[in-house]
Amino acid sequence: MTMKMMMNKENFRNPPADFRMKTILHAWPEDRHALLRAVKAFGYGGIATNPSYENGYMDNPENLRIFSETVREISAEGLGYWIYDEKGYPSGYAGGRTLKGHPELEAKGFYMVRRIAYEAKHVSFRIDDETDRVVWAAKYVLDLTELNASVVRYESMQAVPFTDAACECDLAAGEVLFLFCVKSAYEGTHLVHNVCSRSRYINIMEPAAVRRFLDVNYEPIAAEDPSVYAGAEAVFTDEPSLMCAYMHGEETWPWALAPWSEGLFDAFEKEYGFSVLPYLPMIFEGRAEAFSIRVKFYRLVGKLVAESYTGQIAQWCREHGTMLSGHYLAEESLMAHVLYYGSYLEVVKQAGMPGCDILASHPGVYHLITPKTAQMAARKKGDAGIMVELCPFMDLETFREHPVMYARGVLNLMLLSGCRKINSYFAPDFASFDSEHLTGYTGYMDREAAAGLNAYVGRILSVLEGAHQETGIFVYYAIEEAQAKTVPSHGTLEAKDSMVDRSLQEIAEGLTHAGLDFQFCDTEDLVRWAELLETGRETGAAADAQQVRSILLPAMDVLDDNARRALKALQDSGVRVMFEGQLPRYGTEKIADFEYYDFREESTLDTRVKDDGTFCAVSVEEMVQAAAAADTGLCVTEADVTAGKTDITGSDQPAAKPAGGILQAKFVKGGMTFYALANNRPEERSLVVNDDAGNAFEVWDPADGSVSAAGAGGEVTISAYRMIFILPVSMPASKRAGHEKPGTIRYRQTGMRRT
Repeated sequence: MTMKMMMNKENFRNPPADFRMKTILHAWPEDRHALLRAVKAFGYGGIATNPSYENGYMDNPENLRIFSETVREISAEGLGYWIYDEKGYPSGYAGGRTLKGHPELEAKGFYMVRRIAYEAKHVSFRIDDETDRVVWAAKYVLDLTELNASVVRYESMQAVPFTDAACECDLAAGEVLFLFCVKSAYEGTHLVHNVCSRSRYINIMEPAAVRRFLDVNYEPIAAEDPSVYAGAEAVFTDEPSLMCAYMHGEETWPWALAPWSEGLFDAFEKEYGFSVLPYLPMIFEGRAEAFSIRVKFYRLVGKLVAESYTGQIAQWCREHGTMLSGHYLAEESLMAHVLYYGSYLEVVKQAGMPGCDILASHPGVYHLITPKTAQMAARKKGDAGIMVELCPFMDLETFREHPVMYARGVLNLMLLSGCRKINSYFAPDFASFDSEHLTGYTGYMDREAAAGLNAYVGRILSVLEGAHQETGIFVYYAIEEAQAKTVPSHGTLEAKDSMVDRSLQEIAEGLTHAGLDFQFCDTEDLVRWAELLETGRETGAAADAQQVRSILLPAMDVLDDNARRALKALQDSGVRVMFEGQLPRYGTEKIADFEYYDFREESTLDTRVKDDGTFCAVSVEEMVQAAAAADTGLCVTEADVTAGKTDITGSDQPAAKPAGGILQAKFVKGGMTFYALANNRPEERSLVVNDDAGNAFEVWDPADGSVSAAGAGGEVTISAYRMIFILPVSMPASKRAGHEKPGTIRYRQTGMRRT
């Protein structure tokens, strides 16, 4: 297969609509064709849109008729469309219509009340006016052997009678009573701290609630015109979530909520073969002895959300000729993955195309972790990539200085992390195109800037279509650590207080600074890779396993027992396995014994395990150095044109130094390997690029769609926050004579230029 067959130069020069960004439009002017003309003129490939929010929204047949006409007009212009599934966000409340007449479908949480007796006493409890009912009550014997500890003996559980509203019992000295109550999950949550509404919301763990959402917000469109869904590329669902976590740090609430759905306790027993009732307090309190129960609990929550919300809606979409995509809430941290979904990966895997949103307005505030879990989900589903909602939101003051350049820098980072479809809130200034009909459609980009940015993105995506992103570096998605440490709170829980999230961010920053591409992996991946390498099966998956060279694990106390066994096998097969800072001491299968501790000693003693005879802990710097040594990508160095020294090739050229700020990713398409290099800095760069085979290169530049040949001594610039593709072309040995080094491109540095 020739390069020409694998890479379509015509698509690269003038990318079709399918590869370009889509603009998100929630409201249309009276003259829809004026807006469609502007969308095409600004270089977009389509639109994500919805029926009018006005005049009754979905309950108004006229809105549905007009929406059907609108999407047909979009298609007639050669543009694609996505259907946005909500009146604002979060998806599921349908502008308040889902819960209308169905209060039983509202989001719920359950909380714990603790009553302890160091001397005999009578306990009387009644629910408050915010609480629905009591769902469980039990008392336990305490072990008070140590004066500084009150140890709950869970095997001593004795159920206590209760009613929906009250519970009374006598406690002997050395007993503790736990009550568990259900209430609406609303106050202090995302529902009252978003920029859309303060409406109550459905319980996404309840299939009936999600079915009701489908009935009121999906079915009316299909009933009006079945072809609307069949013609849509995808449905965009926006930030559905559990509502048990509080959002603002200045607020404290009486109830620390865990996710609830009817039949939850029975579902736990069905899933794991034992009752959770004796261990319910562990969801809300406890140290290492509670880790295993919490992991199991939040895994179950994730499974229920995945089946009820994403799985159910995805199935409906497939039945109606389209697929479910969109994005979820707070993708930036593992802590949030647990708080809002129980197990975010399980939820997002159910989508037809996983997605996330990027709120960074410039690379300096880009959160490197945000797209990685969705990228992992896409890889597990076949590597078709992810959808990203581009929404410049953070640090807009800086963004406004150079909005297009900064947006391009953020887009580069997205595209190197699996993004293959983009729905954008980066506002174009359509009013500058047609001030008479599009007065309210103002934004940052005029026609020229928007057309240039859309062409740039389209060219990149035309190259990446069908390409498999390869890396030998995997960072472990330590969700069990976050699940084990998640305890319902009376206030806001923040990722900055999460050890595993801090560690992941430091690892990601270290790898990115070194220009090393990486992806997430999880326990399922480790077990599969270990089995494939051990059995030596010659399959595509086995080939993938052979590419794994380094597995980097964040600082953590809890590691899945299956992951630990797989890591040992992988390490024995030659894979570098490195833990950051400390080794995990606990597994997920068994309930650990209570560990007595002294809080004064704990605050001063370092109890971290650094070497257990099998694994050892290292610093982030050591991790990155080891991963770089095993990397098989291009060698990228920077030419210092002012040094006046001989470079490593021995020729009379400036000395080379590592090229910081250059991001690299390796791709395979149709059997051919090629590379993306992205300049993550606001100045043009001069680089030397080598591959081990001594190849010459073609340089594909998305800035203008040009393709040029470059061998040794060739000069190419990478402008500020831009990306290029390097396509190795076999160079005969006879052609290499006299080159400073086989297969080398010299990138000439010029002055700073903002475009």
